[in-house]
Amino acid sequence: MVDGSVNCDLTVVSRKKPMTIIRQEIKDKDVKFVCYPQEGLCRVELTGDVGRAPSVDPDQALALAELAILIEDHYGCPQDIEWAVTSDREIKLLQCRPLQQMPGKETDSPGDIQDDDDTVLARGGITASAGVACGQVFLADRAVDILQFPPGAVLVTHQALPRWASLLNRAAAVVTEQGGFAGHLANVAREFAVPALFGVAGAVEKLRNEELVTVDAGGRAIYRGRIEELLLKADSNGKKNLMEGSPVFDTLKDVSRHIIPLTLIDPDAKEFIPANCTTFHDITRYVHEKSVQEMFNFGKEHNFSERSSKQLYYHAPMMWWILNLDDGFKEEVTGKYIKIENIGSRPMLALWDGIVAIPWDGPPPIDGKGLMSVMFQATQNTSLNTGVKSKYSERNYFMISKNYCCLNSRLGFHFCTIEALIGDRPSENYISFQFKGGAADYDRRLKRVVFVGEILKEYGFRAEIKEDTLISRLEGHDQEFMISRLKIIGYLSIHTRQLDMIMTHGGKVTYYRNKITKDIETILNQPAGQA
Repeated sequence: MVDGSVNCDLTVVSRKKPMTIIRQEIKDKDVKFVCYPQEGLCRVELTGDVGRAPSVDPDQALALAELAILIEDHYGCPQDIEWAVTSDREIKLLQCRPLQQMPGKETDSPGDIQDDDDTVLARGGITASAGVACGQVFLADRAVDILQFPPGAVLVTHQALPRWASLLNRAAAVVTEQGGFAGHLANVAREFAVPALFGVAGAVEKLRNEELVTVDAGGRAIYRGRIEELLLKADSNGKKNLMEGSPVFDTLKDVSRHIIPLTLIDPDAKEFIPANCTTFHDITRYVHEKSVQEMFNFGKEHNFSERSSKQLYYHAPMMWWILNLDDGFKEEVTGKYIKIENIGSRPMLALWDGIVAIPWDGPPPIDGKGLMSVMFQATQNTSLNTGVKSKYSERNYFMISKNYCCLNSRLGFHFCTIEALIGDRPSENYISFQFKGGAADYDRRLKRVVFVGEILKEYGFRAEIKEDTLISRLEGHDQEFMISRLKIIGYLSIHTRQLDMIMTHGGKVTYYRNKITKDIETILNQPAGQA
């Protein structure tokens, strides 16, 4: 609920005594989480009437409302409150802070604008943060869109994900198709006094990129163009920061200089060392960068017994070995081989679907210059030499569990690391893909990683180029979407091999770009396991 990926129940209680419930919006709930003493937090599927029942019953809702009034009276202003209910129905207050809201009730739409007027683009949704603002629509779907967001634009997106909070200091307003009043993005929008309208069905399709719109979050409506009547009415209400001037605000302002500034920016610089951490932001940045490095070095520095791996058998023994970390096999395997039918890892199966979906045509035909480049690099580039004879340097290893897969692969002169976690919680799902190498000269290798990076960006990945290395990542989507993107990664890891040799030939580059695009669309339209 807090990350904006699901909707939540809404119960409105009157303030007058005796308190009564005056409105409810109950959402269908698919799952709940239960904490068991032995197993810990477990996910339980809900069906039928159980999933349609309110999260709290009427008596609990009224008791919570009474507590909310008491807390508001104590602090002198409305509060944003977190609470929990124990198994014996006792209410526990966890935390509270001033609730950022615009004064007054929800605004009504102007009398001269009717629903059938083409000025009205969309109605409905939930007022996450009241207010009125005007700006150009910016449709955002991928994390990389954050870098392109223009100041003063109206952010329009599918889900009210926490990642969009970094844009609120630049956004005029926010409109989402999913998300609720209690989410993290809604809280931040109220703190920044940015109008936010969540749960607007079809908003992404109804609003066009760069279209000028007026968002009336209180009136739960979006209008084409600039509606001066609404904007003047909103300006007359004014804005107030409920925290400003309080002891907490002054204390935070004083200590923020030790928390917020970031001076450790470049992780590759020689100055990127613990001694140069001057703020808490520096410390967290340093710890994060070093943690990521350790994660990708794990396979290099931890030796697994050769006997613990199983060779993949797919029509015949393959040059792929599998290390089962936990529950990656459907059943126990006693022999030296593991068949694809016995693999229970969702991300590995998705990768494999992409790997075998389209037969590889082999290396592209190269000209004399390309051949000479390959020969020169093969004899001069020491990074292509593993140095020490080792079975592990010749093998491609999958480390798997049911929802996790890490592939370290070397195919010829090409190296890649693929890591993915795909489960039922979209906020935890991610795919990381690193790719480098090639036998051609540096210029061709660089053009090849740029070529692959551009393809990945079209399918939602962030892509970064460092010299001749491609680093890309995707996160925060549901299982079906992530599986489709893993198929793309599996396909590209095979079919972009040796394309570095033709990267200076414009006609051939265009041919392979068109072919790859067509192949990917074919793969995305194939049912799972039918590659």
